[in-house]
Amino acid sequence: MLFPQGESVSKWKMKVIGRRFVVVAALSAGLSPLPALAESGTYVPYSGIIHGTEGADPVELSIVNGTGVSLDCEAALAHWYSDELGHIAPSEELTLTLWHDPETGVLNLMNTTNDRMPVEALWCSTNAARVRLDLPIAAGKMEATLRFYCRAGGDGELSCEAAGG
Repeated sequence: MLFPQGESVSKWKMKVIGRRFVVVAALSAGLSPLPALAESGTYVPYSGIIHGTEGADPVELSIVNGTGVSLDCEAALAHWYSDELGHIAPSEELTLTLWHDPETGVLNLMNTTNDRMPVEALWCSTNAARVRLDLPIAAGKMEATLRFYCRAGGDGELSCEAAGG
């Protein structure tokens, strides 16, 4: 509520600080976004999170380290979060399951409470380089396996290319 309960706009502005503050407060109140409200009118935190994998298709992700050094891989998730996917020793492979929503095309990583965490990007890095893995994000049916092969290039470069599934 912008003004104390039971007081009118004109009564409040005269009582507190004058007209200039009321105009600014009234204008800024109309510009700020309102929090999510439930049907009861109360704010419900995390109300837009989808729980579980119902309606989503599993996609097996595999990242093979073809470099001579260790790789660290992580996922950039929606809303500025990230999650460590794992550490891959040379000649080793990291495998995990993502969940594809065929209606939206979004790939999701599931957290420990079974919430869908939309994946915006996957990154792998060495001490000298970092590379983004190109994920196919599209509605409809998706390949059941995504396989990436990471290799070192000249001048400490790193590349991770999609391999045939």
